[in-house]
Amino acid sequence: MSQDQTLAKCASRVKATSMIHLFRVSSVAVALAIIFLSLTPNVETSGPEHADKVNHLIAYGGLAGCIGFGWPKLRALYLVAGAFLFGVGLEFAQGLGGYGRTASALDALANFTGAAAAGL
Repeated sequence: MSQDQTLAKCASRVKATSMIHLFRVSSVAVALAIIFLSLTPNVETSGPEHADKVNHLIAYGGLAGCIGFGWPKLRALYLVAGAFLFGVGLEFAQGLGGYGRTASALDALANFTGAAAAGL
């Protein structure tokens, strides 16, 4: 193998490692954003009924996507199950809090659907 080929191979490893780290940091950032948005008082918005489910799909799809790229060896089943359980935990926390939030099975379903779409 020539020196140029060796350098190109090392450069591609560095790029891949950097991207993995970027997605790992992004996973944490997305999870923290979901926690904040889930546990702070709800701001009423206008729009069709259940339109917020799209937000759940996008948020949990983004979370699962970042986790999937950040930990590429993680099995899709564990990825989707972990994101879903994270969402269920936050739904329970919403049900316990007294700040205008309530637990919702439809929200949990939307969380699962977003995570499954990105994880599979």
